[in-house]
Amino acid sequence: MYCLRCAEEVEESRRADRRRLVEQRREEAARKPCQGPKCSNPVGLSGGRGRLYCSETCARAAEYIRKRTRTKREPVPCRRCGKPVILKFRDGVCRSCQKIQRTAACRVTLVRKVRAAHGDAGCFHCSAALPEGGVIDHVIPISRGGLSTVANMCVVCVLCNSSKKDHLMDEWSPPLLALSAPRG
Repeated sequence: MYCLRCAEEVEESRRADRRRLVEQRREEAARKPCQGPKCSNPVGLSGGRGRLYCSETCARAAEYIRKRTRTKREPVPCRRCGKPVILKFRDGVCRSCQKIQRTAACRVTLVRKVRAAHGDAGCFHCSAALPEGGVIDHVIPISRGGLSTVANMCVVCVLCNSSKKDHLMDEWSPPLLALSAPRG
């Protein structure tokens, strides 16, 4: 037990010790190097006890690196071609294979539309029957500026398609064998 005067002195002494301890910790923290990337500056006295960076710029740079490493994915092999890629989506197919897949899907849709427009009328050029379903031919070939549209495509027999090649309609005539083939 202390008298009132001694109690105040003891309490003041304890407060001074706490202030010295806090100041000592701050000085130790100030001597620590910055935790920012490529930075070795001292952290400094401002801020709090848990301060890790010398400036706001170093803090943002460190946060950016932490965020990037959390979201960075490892390359995995594509399910179709096997090439290791970092996939944007988890379907397992790289961009080039996705493009090929979309192109093939568009091609199948176009072929269906051409067949629906042509019907079962036989070969467009020689009117021969199409027992195997025929093939799709460009009326104006792509090499001559034709487009892959329903209006520029027709269903023809294999013989007409192989003999027409890249000729225009006025430069080519159907082969005689195709014209004389029995319609069935």
